[in-house]
Amino acid sequence: MRKFYLSTYHFLILFISILSWVYLLGFDYINPTNISWLNSGDLSTYQLGWEYFRSDKWRFPIGLNPNYGIYSDSNIVYSDSIPILAIFFKLFNFLLPEKFQYFSIWILLCIYLQILFSYKIVYVGTGNRIFSLLGSLFFLTASIFIHRSGIHLSLLGQWLILCGIYIEISENSKKDFLRLVTLLLSLLIHFYFFLMLMILIFFQDCYKVLVLKKLFLEILKKFIFTIFVSAVLMYAIGYFSINLDDGLGWGYGYYNFNLNSFINPSGQNNIGSFSWSNFFLKQNYQNKEIEGFSYLGFSGIIFFIIFLFNFFKRRSNIFFQNLNWAIIILPFLMISISNNINFGDMNIASIDLHKFVYAFLSIFRASGRMIWPVYYIIFIIGIIFIFKNFKSKSTLVLLTLLVLQISDIYSGIKNYSFGSQYSVIQENKKNPFWAGLSKQFDEIRLIESKNQSSIFHELSEYLIGENFIKTDLVNLARVNREKTTFAKYNLIEDINNKNLSIFNKKIFLTRNKNIVFYLKNLFQDKIYIYFQDNIWIITNIKIRGYTQYDFSSHIVTELNVKDNFTIDLSDNFLIPSIGWEIQKKDQGFVSYGYTSSLFLKIKGISCEKKNRIKFHFEKYYKDLERNIKFLLKDGNNKIINFETNNLESVTLDLDCNASNVYNFTFEIDNPISLYDLKQGLNREKKSIILKSISII
Repeated sequence: MRKFYLSTYHFLILFISILSWVYLLGFDYINPTNISWLNSGDLSTYQLGWEYFRSDKWRFPIGLNPNYGIYSDSNIVYSDSIPILAIFFKLFNFLLPEKFQYFSIWILLCIYLQILFSYKIVYVGTGNRIFSLLGSLFFLTASIFIHRSGIHLSLLGQWLILCGIYIEISENSKKDFLRLVTLLLSLLIHFYFFLMLMILIFFQDCYKVLVLKKLFLEILKKFIFTIFVSAVLMYAIGYFSINLDDGLGWGYGYYNFNLNSFINPSGQNNIGSFSWSNFFLKQNYQNKEIEGFSYLGFSGIIFFIIFLFNFFKRRSNIFFQNLNWAIIILPFLMISISNNINFGDMNIASIDLHKFVYAFLSIFRASGRMIWPVYYIIFIIGIIFIFKNFKSKSTLVLLTLLVLQISDIYSGIKNYSFGSQYSVIQENKKNPFWAGLSKQFDEIRLIESKNQSSIFHELSEYLIGENFIKTDLVNLARVNREKTTFAKYNLIEDINNKNLSIFNKKIFLTRNKNIVFYLKNLFQDKIYIYFQDNIWIITNIKIRGYTQYDFSSHIVTELNVKDNFTIDLSDNFLIPSIGWEIQKKDQGFVSYGYTSSLFLKIKGISCEKKNRIKFHFEKYYKDLERNIKFLLKDGNNKIINFETNNLESVTLDLDCNASNVYNFTFEIDNPISLYDLKQGLNREKKSIILKSISII
């Protein structure tokens, strides 16, 4: 009879899972050969990470993916491509079709395990299979679960949290082994789940030592062993392919949990924003607190009241003798709220953190996600409370609450029906220019290398359809900041040295038109330039079927000389050439790296008069007592050396020339970054701000 019950309920769970899977994806998107829905937001990153990984040779560490993110020390972990599935399917790559995705399979697996582990948890507390199956539907329809199905597919693995809770509450002689397996599995899915499980285990063990008087040394040995084995797996997969400080990221206290999140139905996916409730009004967040989205729903709020009742009555072990949930929720709550305590639009408190404390907490960058274990414990406590207190009527009461819950949150669920959350409306038709470029070129690159560039988001759909061997056009969770920064500087050096080989079998992209004009001036007819979708494309061979950009009528912004004419760069009158970036209004151009060039066309220069050009600038780090050492070259290779701490301007003779084109280059010996100053993680080296140019 026991086997019959097990098979029946597993069949029901599988049946419900398949129905839910079809509802979330639709019949088209469940097909593993259909990749058309993975073309927006972070979804394209997951698929591109997998495509570059599968086409590359095996490396060690296993997850290395250097062709997707040149110079970034890229890894399948940092493209959030669900490493365990990427590695598994790469083993059978020779059997897979050319276009293949495993994310639809992952979604089905997550739905099934979400129901299964929530069913098991409720069953431990009730021993009633029908009630447990009914209770598991609250977890299937949990807003935090469905919300991630449209944005972060790896974070759909929230069944890992439920699995961790189930292991803690169950009586099992292999608990330590199951703990370790679940932790290792979480590292192969998403690091945030590993953090959640580690906190769960750590504070559960603290409770055993401090309250239950368990042997401290025995628990400490197990904990150290767990950390050691986890670190070995992390090394083998490639978590440490970047530096430890590159794993830290800005955002703690910004991507946090708002105190109204449990009752705030404001939601969003890649399509737009909407309300998750038919009963309650949307409320405001601050910053990016959508990361802490955790609307409980109508019945969930009732469970929350039950949760608070049990918490303040100190009845924390009323349901599970093996899990002191009242203690466990506190660290999750504190980390998720962060140092910025907000309720709606109101900031209750902001706590300044020491930079080393902030650096440590940066591993919880999107700390709002750490509320998920609390969210699920609220539902567990509420559901089991219903069973314990309503006895024979408990199933009817829970069914009523489920109907009320679905009636409320259907307003949100309907935004995830049949793959609608993936159907981003394209404003423009597909441009055929981009199709087939990988047949002519091996690499597609950015002139100004940058992780998560706007160009990536616009071209990601094309990249998925192409077969470039390498690219630095990526959207990665973490990169090697130093290598990425110096790759950009090295490219600038190659450009200034007129190294034409950098273009071999490569496409370079930029939105900075003055960089394009600068390249055209340096390389003349040795390069080919195209302009499509507001993006400049630079190559050293012709792109079949397309005409180059016509430079005959427009080379660069021309300046007409007047007496004592001054160009105020804070008004963004000019677009800088290579080695500069535009700061906020009224700040001018900021140099980055070791070489910054300015390419101008100046009309009205009289050869009978002596003309001079004056550059007005200031130090980027105004309060830093250090000299700036640089060379200033003009187009005729005149060189002026400067070493300055307080100098605010530099003047050069402006020679007459037939083309009226002038190229000025600042070669800076000692630029410095926030990282060098131990004031941040940014490796971008800066030195001067060019405020204005005067022609005298």
